[in-house]
Amino acid sequence: MHTQAHGGSDPTVPQPHTKVLQPHTKIFEPHTTVPHTQVPQPQGPGRIGPYEVFQLLGEGGMGRVFLARSPGSRLVALKVIRPEYAETPNFRGRFRREADAARRVSGFYTPPVLDADADAPQPWLATAYLPAPSLHDVVRRFGVLTEPALRALGTGLAEALLAIHAAGIVHRDLKPGNVLVAEDGPRVIDFGISRAADATQVTRTDAVIGTPGFMAPEQIVSSREAGPAADVFSLGCVLVFAATGRGPFGAGNSAEILYRAVHAPPLLDGVPEAMRPLVAACLDKDPTRRPPTGAALAALGPAEPSALLTPGLRDDIATREAHAAVLVAAPPMPVTSLTPVDPSRPSRRRFVWIAVAGGAAAVAAGAAVVAGRRSEPGRTPGHGGGAGTTVRPRAKVPAGPKPRWSSPLRRVENGQLRLLGPTLVHWDKQTAIAYDTTTGKERWTAKPRIPSDASSGPDWLTVRGSTLFGTAWAGERGYLLGVDAKGDLKFTHTVTEQKDTGSYADQVQDVLSVAGSVAVISTSGHQGYSVCAVDLAEGSVLWSRTVNGSDFQAIADGRDCFLQDNGNVHGIELRSGEVRWTVRDVIKPGAYPKLATDGNALLVTHVKVCALSTADGRDLWTAVNETTNLSPTTVQGNRAYVADGQGTVFALDPRHGGQRWHTPSPLTLNPSGALDPGPSATESLVALSLFGAVTPGFIVLRASDGKPLWAHQASGAEAKSKKSWSVQTSGTTVYAASDTTLYAFRSPTP
Repeated sequence: MHTQAHGGSDPTVPQPHTKVLQPHTKIFEPHTTVPHTQVPQPQGPGRIGPYEVFQLLGEGGMGRVFLARSPGSRLVALKVIRPEYAETPNFRGRFRREADAARRVSGFYTPPVLDADADAPQPWLATAYLPAPSLHDVVRRFGVLTEPALRALGTGLAEALLAIHAAGIVHRDLKPGNVLVAEDGPRVIDFGISRAADATQVTRTDAVIGTPGFMAPEQIVSSREAGPAADVFSLGCVLVFAATGRGPFGAGNSAEILYRAVHAPPLLDGVPEAMRPLVAACLDKDPTRRPPTGAALAALGPAEPSALLTPGLRDDIATREAHAAVLVAAPPMPVTSLTPVDPSRPSRRRFVWIAVAGGAAAVAAGAAVVAGRRSEPGRTPGHGGGAGTTVRPRAKVPAGPKPRWSSPLRRVENGQLRLLGPTLVHWDKQTAIAYDTTTGKERWTAKPRIPSDASSGPDWLTVRGSTLFGTAWAGERGYLLGVDAKGDLKFTHTVTEQKDTGSYADQVQDVLSVAGSVAVISTSGHQGYSVCAVDLAEGSVLWSRTVNGSDFQAIADGRDCFLQDNGNVHGIELRSGEVRWTVRDVIKPGAYPKLATDGNALLVTHVKVCALSTADGRDLWTAVNETTNLSPTTVQGNRAYVADGQGTVFALDPRHGGQRWHTPSPLTLNPSGALDPGPSATESLVALSLFGAVTPGFIVLRASDGKPLWAHQASGAEAKSKKSWSVQTSGTTVYAASDTTLYAFRSPTP
């Protein structure tokens, strides 16, 4: 099925079924709004999880997409999976893992994944809603793009793909309908659950995941073979469509279009001459000959996002934004029942539809007719919210002390906070800023000199020990950068190089662990992912090992590196790369576990905590065995701290796995996501962030027995934020960052 807005001539809409190849299975239809000339109809449930549902945006083979509002009055695109998928074996686990991976995507050109519930009767995923038309609508209504507009589109899409690929995700359905064109540039939507769809029994083994006309040849042969290069192929297809109004492989039924994509050259007539070589390279049948995403980005830029905007498009966006503002301001729906609203019955929601058609005056009139109080959505004692929401009364937790200081934060996207010596670093991929721990004043912004041949970077990765790590890429070389606590560049090491003239150097994805002078990093390239050990003093690569998928993780102690790869765990001598031991099938492949170690036990955390001996891989113990993902485990002294999906915090003894204590949090903890570092702990305190849609802030427990000591809950504008706070502890001091402000609290002595 597809939405009305995408008429029958749309090459992104599936063609009738043929006997040559099964039609593709759509993941989701585009999340464009209903055109402003139409009045939305009251379809769909009244409330899903904590979200108030307004209207149906689209339907696809996997489910339905609704426009909804969060308890903090943020509009979201809420994607609800069909029951037949949710009931298939292993789907919920894969959906949970893919949603967690999607949360790791941090880029300006990708709407963030805000929330998900894999355990609801119908699993759902919420992303930030953008009131903007799809690229398909833009081309059909306002015409094909000029070369400057094409470059602005291409740079945005390439940057979005870099962020998606950096999170270990392959989109596999990049098409005009999955690109929104906003006033400040394009956005790529609907990434992050294609592999979950691919794994279900509902998706037949001979089905194709994607859209004919925008799929790479290797993806047509087997969806499971599609890597980042397949998205580069789709990027080329989208650019052809934007330049010409048609796909590069013509029209016709699905079988004809798919056949041409595999065997025929692309039609590039109408593509600007200066861009044709790059587009042709993206559309190479051989994925190894396509440019990496970073190289495509460099070839497209620089570009100005405003080149995309025509007067007609500006007016269209303004109208959509006005309608979104009406929905944000509409009175809340009273929570009198936990059952979904029957759309056939008159309800308060009818006034919202009138408001959308009639404007803010209708909202005021609707507010006079229906009044209600917004409740605080909480968590059920089971596996999470379903179609309804359980109200959890506010727990009486002592308020925290007044902050020792607070300081405005410069805005970063999905910012992370870490201690770096006497400074706090708040960073995202593009920006890293250091703040003084004693005053909160901004000390420096990281602006190291990168190699002259670098075409991208610096991209900031993480803080490990005494170093802020970043990366830069030059096509023929990939660099690892290190910045110290003063903001000075410590080193620039070449860690990847071009293997032959027909390829590019792998890109550095992350610094997984640092032990002494050795860093364990991950890289990716056209041949897949690798884990490498780098001597930070010498700048040499000690060893490199190819891994079998994107769900790997590694951690190092002073002697060894422990690598989880495709469900198997290897103990590897840190400097030589010699494999000392291997334990197979510790977890199922694709579980995306987290690793921690106290030097004697390696803790593998996913839906339970498994401990292996660091000496020989022997199974030591298993604890906190549950059905949902746990937070990462934090080892501090003789305790290991972990939180489950229901908000219980556990303190374990790493020697035997026994519980020192466990405490159900009186406030709703933030659900575990890919950016979650786990509890932050010192010898005396354990701090955890709270669920941003309900009670933004954090809670502090006593490390010795788990007693809740105090909580800081946001007020005013900060209370409306959906994003999690970042928390770091040092001694009895708790540092916390909201979207806008950095704080330091001195905790009372426990």
